[in-house]
Amino acid sequence: MKFIKWKSVIITSVVCLLPVFLGLLLWNKLPDTMAIHFNIYNEPDNFASKGFVVFGMPFFMVLLQIVCCIINDINAHKYGERKKIEQITKWIIPVMTIVLQTVTLVCGLGIKVDIRKVAAIIVGVVFLLIGNYLPKFDYIKNYDIDTQKARKINRFIGFETVVMGGLMLVSIFLPPIATVVCLFLLIPYAVVGVIYGIKVGRCK
Repeated sequence: MKFIKWKSVIITSVVCLLPVFLGLLLWNKLPDTMAIHFNIYNEPDNFASKGFVVFGMPFFMVLLQIVCCIINDINAHKYGERKKIEQITKWIIPVMTIVLQTVTLVCGLGIKVDIRKVAAIIVGVVFLLIGNYLPKFDYIKNYDIDTQKARKINRFIGFETVVMGGLMLVSIFLPPIATVVCLFLLIPYAVVGVIYGIKVGRCK
C-alpha cells in the first residue's frame, strides 16, 4: 500500500502517546484506581486501574488512529486528495487523546473538572470544522451521484453539521440536560440528512 502516508501515521500516533509521559510524571501522585467515565452531572460512574489509564488508554487510541489514517489514505487514493479535511480527520483522535487523557489525569489528582463541558466543546468544535469543509466535497463515498447533486447534498449536511456543532457549544452554558438533548438531536440530524440525500439523488 504505497499510497498510505506512513509519516503522518507515525507522527499522529506519537502525539497520541504523549500523555503517557505526563502519567509517568504524576505516577506517584495518582490513586491506584481512577475514574475514566462521568455522568452528565460530572459524577464518576466507571473506574480503571492507574496502569490502564496511563498506558492502556493511549495505546488503544493509537490503534484507532492507525485505522483512521489508513482509511483516510485509502479514500484519498480512490476519490482524490482533500488535504484540509484529511488533516482535520487525522488530527481529531490525537487532539482528543491529549485533552481527555490530561483531564482524566487531572481528575485523578482530585482537581475538579467539568467533563461534560470538555466533551461538549470537543464535539462542537469537531462538528464545526467538518461542517465547514463538507460543502467542498464533490462526491459521496460509495454512491454513483453526479458532482452537482453531491455538492448539493454535502452543502446541506454541512449546514446541518455546523448547526449541531453550534448547539453543542451553546449547551455548555446551559444545564447538563441541554447537552443530552443535543446528543439526542443527532438522530433526527442523521435521518433528515439521509432523506434529503435520497431525495436529491433521485431527482432527474
